[in-house]
Amino acid sequence: MAKELIDVARMPTTGGSSLFGSVPALEDAPIVRDLQAAGAVVVGKSNMHELAVGSAKNPWFGQVVNPLSPAHGTGGTSSGSVAAVAAGFVDFALGTDSGGSNRSTAAATGLYGFKPTNGLLSVEGVRPVSPTLDTVGILSRSGSTLARVFAALVGRPPSEGVALAGRVFARPIGLHGPVDASVERALECAAETIRAGGGEIVEVTFSDAAALSQAGREILRYEFHRQYRGAIAAAPERVGQDVHAFLAIAAQVSAAQYDDALARIGEHRQLWHRHLEGLDAVLLPSAPGLAPRLEDEHTRVGGQWVPYGPAGAELRMWANTIGLPAVAIPVTRPPGLPASIQLAGRPRADAVLLDLATALGRAVGG
Repeated sequence: MAKELIDVARMPTTGGSSLFGSVPALEDAPIVRDLQAAGAVVVGKSNMHELAVGSAKNPWFGQVVNPLSPAHGTGGTSSGSVAAVAAGFVDFALGTDSGGSNRSTAAATGLYGFKPTNGLLSVEGVRPVSPTLDTVGILSRSGSTLARVFAALVGRPPSEGVALAGRVFARPIGLHGPVDASVERALECAAETIRAGGGEIVEVTFSDAAALSQAGREILRYEFHRQYRGAIAAAPERVGQDVHAFLAIAAQVSAAQYDDALARIGEHRQLWHRHLEGLDAVLLPSAPGLAPRLEDEHTRVGGQWVPYGPAGAELRMWANTIGLPAVAIPVTRPPGLPASIQLAGRPRADAVLLDLATALGRAVGG
C-alpha cells in the first residue's frame, strides 16, 4: 500500500485532492520499483489529509477511521496507510513524514512508524510537501518487518538483530512539553526495560526546542506555498477550505524568515551531532496522548483535550529538521488504546536504530 503522494504506475497520484485530476502516473516511484524488485506487491493507494496539510476530514475522499476504535481517528496525514496495516489488509505500507506523520499515525494505531535519515531513501516520484523536510518511510505491525523492508530498500541483507545490553539511551530534558499519564507510564516502562536488559539511561538537556520546531514549521509552510500557490490560484475550487487556510498562513512566511530558519536548523544539526556522540538512541514519546477523538482529532493530556497533531509537533518535527532517523514503537497495555514511545538515532544509523526498536518493542509488548 502506498500513500497517495507516491507514484504507482497506471494509478493517479491525487495527493488526496482534486487539484491534479485523475491522470495516471507513467511509472513507479523508485522506492516502489525497488520494493517490487524485492518481491513486494502493491495492492493500492491509501487516503490521506489533502496535500498533507489539510484536516482529517478530507473533502474529496472522506475521513479515515481508526481500525482499533471507530470512535477515534488516525492522527496524521499518513492516515490511510496506517489504517490498512492496522486492519490487517497489508503487511506494511509506505507513508511520508515531513513533520512527523508516519510516527503520529503509528502512535494512534498501535504500529511501528519509521522516518529514515533525510535523503537516505529516494523521494523521487513523490509529490513534495517540503523538500527540505520530506522523507518516505515504512509502517508495519512489527519492528522486524520494518527492518526487513528497509534492508531491501537499501540493498543490504537483513541484520541479525541487536541486544539492549551495553547500549546508551538518552532521555531528553527540555525537548517537549507535558504528556498524558498513560504516555508517561509507557515511557517509564521502556526505560525500566532498557535497564533490565543491560542498557543505560542518561539524561541530556536540549535547549531552544521551541525555536527548532518553529524553524521547521516556517520551512514547511514556505516551501509548500512556493510549490502549490500557482496551481491552487489557477483552480481554487479544486482544493478544500483547510488547504486554503493553510496556504494563507504559509503566505505570511517571508523569504527572509525562511532563510533564517534554514540557518537555524543548520546550527542545530551541528549541536545535535555533538549531543549524539556516545549515544545509541534518544528515547521520548511519539505523541502527547493516546489516539485522538474522531470528531475533532483531540487527545487527552491530563485533564485537558488538546489538538493531537499540533500538541505533538515538538515531539516529532525536530527529527525532520535535524535530519535524524526516528521510529515510533507501540507499548500495549490492554485493555484500551496503546501508547507509543519513540527512538531517534544518529544520522545514517537507521539499520541499528530499527534493530534497537525491534528489541525494545518486543520487550514492551509492541
